[in-house]
Amino acid sequence: MSESAREITWAGGTHTFDLNSRRVSWMLRQAQHPFPGLYGSTPAACLKRFEEAVYSPDDIERVMRIGLIGGGMLESDVDGLIAEHVTGKPLAPSVMLAHAVIAALFIGTEAV
Repeated sequence: MSESAREITWAGGTHTFDLNSRRVSWMLRQAQHPFPGLYGSTPAACLKRFEEAVYSPDDIERVMRIGLIGGGMLESDVDGLIAEHVTGKPLAPSVMLAHAVIAALFIGTEAV
């Protein structure tokens, strides 16, 4: 795990989220626009959307999904967790988690 990895108790268990893993770095290099939205599609643009409260439900799901994959979870398992605990649910609990995950990419977990 990278210095950006976060272990978070969520959805009935403790899950590792890591947006700075080798697997995620490869995924992000392959994607032309990994975090599309206001301000651009970079991780920094996505962080800015969270900090200015102009994020979208897609931002929340994308950050959580990619973070779980980076933490070592299988994509099929991630999709099930997101569908069950994020999609169509109240945004606030997921926003706080997604913001913590993307912030850790920039400042590490010690400062979060």
